Amino acid sequence: MPDYTAFDRLTGRVIARGTAPSEASCLAQSAGNHECILIGTVPDGHYVDVATQQPVAMGAQPSVHHVFDWDSHAWIDPRTMDDRRKNLRDRVTARRWEIETSGITLASGVRVLTAKSDQNRVTSVIVNATAAGIEFVDFKADSGWVLLSVDELKALARGIALHVQACFSAERVHHAAIDLLATEADTDAYDIEAGWPTTDFTQTQP
Repeated sequence: MPDYTAFDRLTGRVIARGTAPSEASCLAQSAGNHECILIGTVPDGHYVDVATQQPVAMGAQPSVHHVFDWDSHAWIDPRTMDDRRKNLRDRVTARRWEIETSGITLASGVRVLTAKSDQNRVTSVIVNATAAGIEFVDFKADSGWVLLSVDELKALARGIALHVQACFSAERVHHAAIDLLATEADTDAYDIEAGWPTTDFTQTQP
């Protein structure tokens, strides 16, 4: 049984593929004036040249944003500059959240987590220890147990707060820079990984 490919007679877009008992049966599969039948199978990733009725490769999709334009038979990116800038801002915000909540390693080598719940936990320990007159607390850091004074806990809380604020400040700088991007090439070349604060303060020590 022969194979057939149904395609749009104006654009060459493949509509369906199938098999029929005969070539006449294949040709009878046309669903209307907008469809043509080609005997044979057009491979995936191809369209039909309506003039020659030969398969033509569409080429690789340049990015997830590109769509195939059937009039020009080319991949195009339909995003406007506003779309591109918004996409970059969203990616920067997601990156800020990742860095903000990923934790920091203090100069002492103690590693602490920095999500909102971790910030609240440190604050709660300081408040409760101060109210109870406790001078030292057993604190479970991400790197393990440590014995910290209330002053050391306050320094830890300050380090977290500075880290979080530095992340938001970097995000704001990125957003301001993105708003000034004027061309598609500018948005394609923009580096969202630049300018973020360090999370390892052991490397800042002499």
